[in-house]
Amino acid sequence: MINIQLFDPASSTFTYIVGDDQTRRAVIIDPVMEQVDRDLAALAEAGLTLKYILDTHVHADHITGASELRRRTGAPTAASAAGAACADIKLDHGTTLTVGSLELTALATPGHTDDSMSYYVDGHLFTGDTLLIHGTGRSDFQNGDALALWASITEVLYAFPDETIVWPGHDYKGRSKSSIGDERRHNPRVAGKTREEFVEIMANLGLAPPKRIAECVVANRKCGQVDAAAERSAASPSSSPERAPTSPRVTNIDPMALKDLGSIRVIDVREPAEFHGDLGHIPDAQLVPLAGLPAASRGWDKAAPLVVVCRSGQRSMIAAKALSNGGFERVFNLVGGMLAYRAAPVRGIAS
Repeated sequence: MINIQLFDPASSTFTYIVGDDQTRRAVIIDPVMEQVDRDLAALAEAGLTLKYILDTHVHADHITGASELRRRTGAPTAASAAGAACADIKLDHGTTLTVGSLELTALATPGHTDDSMSYYVDGHLFTGDTLLIHGTGRSDFQNGDALALWASITEVLYAFPDETIVWPGHDYKGRSKSSIGDERRHNPRVAGKTREEFVEIMANLGLAPPKRIAECVVANRKCGQVDAAAERSAASPSSSPERAPTSPRVTNIDPMALKDLGSIRVIDVREPAEFHGDLGHIPDAQLVPLAGLPAASRGWDKAAPLVVVCRSGQRSMIAAKALSNGGFERVFNLVGGMLAYRAAPVRGIAS
């Protein structure tokens, strides 16, 4: 078996190219958008043909290179059936993918996110953010669940023999791999801990949200497709037109900043079915579909602050600019919309 480990220093993300040394077929696990050229060069240098493109979960700290790799190689994308709907192949627990003489098994390991997957092949476990080297992924956003994470680690991953090699999705201390035996004995969050102690540890990590969560989650729910660029630019702290409002009275905010605004009027410009749909809505938000905004806003106080929200941040930007051009003085656009809000550890969701 060929296993090439690659590293993205900006996000501390490991990407893996796993190949069959006989047929020269390969899969890539957790590619990073900015590193696609590097990954293609590594495949070419090793004489490998890409058969599948895998993600372990919808990432919050980098944009996947899955869609770009699919465009440039023709290989299908694969991910959890509970994750991004855009994946060509939906994987369930126990689904197998054949790569030459290799058989790769998908393992549902939720907890870090509800769609987290690990992959096992020939004595090697690719654990994404579920199990790290002497650590674990966090469980406080994207429908994370500490109890589910405990079960994924202790009941699914720890069921493998001690000598099984663990290849994590990240490392921040210069390490590259571990083993099930080493993690079973020495992982400080799990070893010697009860389930209740683990849940308490996870509840008190006190970590800041990933800096690019609004940008990355929105894009990764589209498998990192290029056509998500408008949404990414609205969320990115760059000089792009979507990030730099055309009016000084429109301010982009992320979900974590919303709570700092205190009591503020929230205008949701989606359609009623979306407002009451799977993503829910922000408590006390007022539903005003985009088409009805001009009429509904005529009697509003133009000096009072408003936050405008939609599904992904695009319709809300249109609405925010219209309100600003209509004389409203303090208009905020929620970057990433309800997709980002649902992924961030903020207030509750109404349905």
